[in-house]
Amino acid sequence: MKTTRRIFIVFLLELFAFIVIPLRTHAQDFTNLQNLSDKEFRGKIKIFKSSKAELDLVLAELHRRFSDHSSRLKAIAAMYTGAPYNLDPLENESTDWLPYGKTNCTMFVLYATAFAAGRSYHEALQHMRWLHYKGAAVGYTTRYHFTTDRITDSASRYFSDVTQQYVHNPAVLKQVTVTLNKKKDGNYFFNGRLDNWSHRVTVNYLPRAGFSPEMLKELPSVLGTAMVKKSHWEKGIIIGHEGLLIDGDLYHSSQKSGVCVVKDYLASTFPDSQWEGLVLFAIYDIALPQ
Repeated sequence: MKTTRRIFIVFLLELFAFIVIPLRTHAQDFTNLQNLSDKEFRGKIKIFKSSKAELDLVLAELHRRFSDHSSRLKAIAAMYTGAPYNLDPLENESTDWLPYGKTNCTMFVLYATAFAAGRSYHEALQHMRWLHYKGAAVGYTTRYHFTTDRITDSASRYFSDVTQQYVHNPAVLKQVTVTLNKKKDGNYFFNGRLDNWSHRVTVNYLPRAGFSPEMLKELPSVLGTAMVKKSHWEKGIIIGHEGLLIDGDLYHSSQKSGVCVVKDYLASTFPDSQWEGLVLFAIYDIALPQ
């Protein structure tokens, strides 16, 4: 009996060491964020694994460390690397329109925008209402379902299409006009789920064919980038993917790898990619609308 009891006590101690001690270490990491270097802060803290209470601490520290908006976006992108891909993060949209633990390409960009603007989970939640929903009215029919709609809508203050600003010669750009949500056969892509909404939009894009980085002026350290997919046009869609271009590297959420980094994207990968072209868009530091 004594031997059995000793074995049981040893088992409990090992269980304590396996579960409780790592949890304490985890909590200690969040309560001592100020002791981390900037590199450690960006590398060790994973936003998508944080609780809402921990996220409050992380965002407060993020804004304390990085007063510059671009620096915050860079840090957030780094803190999202490794996050798994989720096809439909908004499955519980009415109660959770900021499901920051679940990413796809668009949601990754939106999370970065919301967290760069909000100093707490609650503030980021409110920013998400304004940047992802028309009139800040959360719901399927009011959501920006199309990247081109979001970055060209004058009411969308967080983003704007800036492609033409960063080319030396605008003549290299190509133009496409599509009626969003309207398919070539006249039917709606979302089959009436958007109350038969449609919107005709024209976009200028950098074509992949013949592209070289020398066509571009010096880019800001952070820009949004949206990839044009020609095969989508007849479906009433222009963009097939999006991400963040940070110091020339593409941070994006892919179905295969989750949130990852493609180094020197414009020179190394884009010229041989599946996309017809790309659109550049700015991300702004917006005060929470009243």
